[in-house]
Amino acid sequence: MKTNCPIEDVECQVFHNWLELYGIPHEHIPNESRSSSKAAMIRGKKLKSMGVSAGYWDYDVYIPVTDFDGTIAAYELFKIEMKRAKKSLSTVSAAQKNWGKIYEMAGISHHICYGADEAIEVVKNTYKDINHEELKQKTIDF
Repeated sequence: MKTNCPIEDVECQVFHNWLELYGIPHEHIPNESRSSSKAAMIRGKKLKSMGVSAGYWDYDVYIPVTDFDGTIAAYELFKIEMKRAKKSLSTVSAAQKNWGKIYEMAGISHHICYGADEAIEVVKNTYKDINHEELKQKTIDF
């Protein structure tokens, strides 16, 4: 079955570029394990022995929280699990759902996003300290 829906890697690249454009600190958690090459399997075992957990979400995004004078007073952690934009092409694993419950219990904001556009909107709509007018005026060409 052919589809024009970008793969998750592409959605992640677009989201990363948007975060970079606005200077929003973030980290992608390299938890993918789809490769079957021997080197990838060895690396996967090593990472697991170091504490990589199945289902851990894709992004830690640190949203600046500004003080009354406009300076950054703190950062708030926001977790994002990226999926392909077309929901029928993506599944949320039991391990990912479990991590979502852990984030909820820990009071960590989190959202499963279907595509970079949704992830960008979630960040823009959730955090009012971001200058939305400035964001609307900027565009990204890929």
